[in-house]
Amino acid sequence: MSLPLADFLFQSRDVLQDAWIREAPGSGDTFTHVLGAVAARMANPLARISEELAREAALLVRGPDGRPVGAGFRRLRDTVLRLWRQQPGMEREDGVLAKEERFHEAVDAVEAAALEAHVQARLHEARAVAMLEQAHPDAAGQRTWEEVFTHLGVGVGVMSADDSTLVAANPALARMHRQPVEALKGLRLEDLVAPESRGALPRHLAAASSKPAHEYETLHLRGDGSRFPAFVHVTSLRDATGRRVGRAATVLDITQRRQSEAERQRLLATIEAERARLSAVLDQLPVGVLIAEAPSGRLLLGNRALESLLGHPFRSSTHVTDYEPAHQIFTAEGQPLTEEAWPLVRALQTGETRQAEPLVVRRPDGTTANLLGSSAPVRDSEGQIVAGVVTLVDVTERRRAEEAAREAAQFGERFIAIVSHDLRNPLNAIQLSVTKLLHGDTLPERERKAVSRIARSGERMARMISELLDFTRSRLGGGLPIERVPGDVRAVVRQGVEELEAAWPERSLTLQIGPGRYDGAWDADRLLQVVSNLGGNALQYSPVDSPVRFTLSDQDDQVMLEVHNGGDPIPPDVLPHLFNPFRHGGGKAHGGLGLGLFIVEQVVKGHGGRIEVRSRASEGTAFRVLLPREEARA
Repeated sequence: MSLPLADFLFQSRDVLQDAWIREAPGSGDTFTHVLGAVAARMANPLARISEELAREAALLVRGPDGRPVGAGFRRLRDTVLRLWRQQPGMEREDGVLAKEERFHEAVDAVEAAALEAHVQARLHEARAVAMLEQAHPDAAGQRTWEEVFTHLGVGVGVMSADDSTLVAANPALARMHRQPVEALKGLRLEDLVAPESRGALPRHLAAASSKPAHEYETLHLRGDGSRFPAFVHVTSLRDATGRRVGRAATVLDITQRRQSEAERQRLLATIEAERARLSAVLDQLPVGVLIAEAPSGRLLLGNRALESLLGHPFRSSTHVTDYEPAHQIFTAEGQPLTEEAWPLVRALQTGETRQAEPLVVRRPDGTTANLLGSSAPVRDSEGQIVAGVVTLVDVTERRRAEEAAREAAQFGERFIAIVSHDLRNPLNAIQLSVTKLLHGDTLPERERKAVSRIARSGERMARMISELLDFTRSRLGGGLPIERVPGDVRAVVRQGVEELEAAWPERSLTLQIGPGRYDGAWDADRLLQVVSNLGGNALQYSPVDSPVRFTLSDQDDQVMLEVHNGGDPIPPDVLPHLFNPFRHGGGKAHGGLGLGLFIVEQVVKGHGGRIEVRSRASEGTAFRVLLPREEARA
């Protein structure tokens, strides 16, 4: 970071003095003292410039023939600003023009005091010559006065000691006011000031009378009635005894400086207005926009859509790589992007243009978004890259819809083919065989009950297959249908457990129902699928000597069903995908389509409930289903 200009004057005094001495040998001490005065004036615009310092600074305005020149202070300005601008980081410094303006104002004040001191020195010399030549009066004293006033580059007016009447004026002062020199003599200082600025003049004259010197800015009046801004330095003229014998006013026309400042302010206002308009337009865009300058990469502007996409407010920075890494950017394949590979950095450094580049951003809250990034450089009239811009379009929902449609299509095709062919054909054979046995007369009563149970299960399986086919088709354009009717959920759970006991006679199943009420609105057939699928999974993925435990309990406005089994826990990498279709719940396959848990989750969600799973080696695996008694309201 570069030093502020005032601090730079103090801390880099030796460097500045060395540069000055190389150009102007022999005046290093004077230069150092003037620098100190300028720095003090910048730190405190009301700081007074002492007479001693003004007399020393007058060395910088004294020409070889004694006439005042401006080259010394011009060189001082150039030396200081050149070295200050060479500091690292100056290209990113804000408010450079304003800081330089304050520097020039401080130098103006010191230069005016130096000129005033120079004028006073010449006047003292002239008075000394006049006193020596009183005995032999001739034109020598007059020539000295003419020399001073004629060739001085700034306006000087000498006033009487009692009031502000001008007793002498030099040609520079006359040219400023566009009047002859003789016309100025006898006028009061207020006659040279524009009427609208005369109200403050008595205060300035009183200040000039109460202290050695006083300076101020005001508006002066030309002979043609036009106005010009002036910087005035008033000092007292005293004789050898210290008595004030007059006052001298040094006047600088600061029209050009005021015009430069006005133009600068106008340009700043124009830039700010354009920036505000651009920001307003960008904030209305539905896409994120980020703009950075070249070659530093300093971030200039980011709109509201960008903040929404990245998950945090826009913050400017000195370089694009300094941008707080609150978000991470990846390729569409999930590979992290290095800083050099960011679209904006490529546009700034190589001028590369990209259109609709797939990106993935991870926000501070952990969520991700799919984006399409388009980047391009901004070039000036000479083809140089001056900025870079990137636009980001959020396509997360579109990608999700595309992925969902693709998965739904694949699911439907696979499921319809499998269910229609691989399940219905063997089920038809079972149902035909059971029907034949039931219609025969040779079947004993005990076996007839078992065959009847098989027939009922076969019918339910056929109904399930038909429903799953309907569900598959509806999933391509809707959800799983749930038809609630009043009923007692205990009967559903008991039926499901009994069917599992019949299908797994060698296994131990227990059902525990706690006290409470279990009436509500349920889809009994769908809940029977939940009991059957959870119980079947528990039996398949647990040791044969491990019991499977069903627990039903009343939870006030909802009921809870828990199915627990022992055995190996579900692998941690499987848990996040446990309810995905065509996935198996354990590390060892037991046949089937892998749709059981998917259907369970859809049924539970259709009832407005939720399902939880906990699986640990020390506790076993437990699926917990929470079902509201009544249909969930929107």
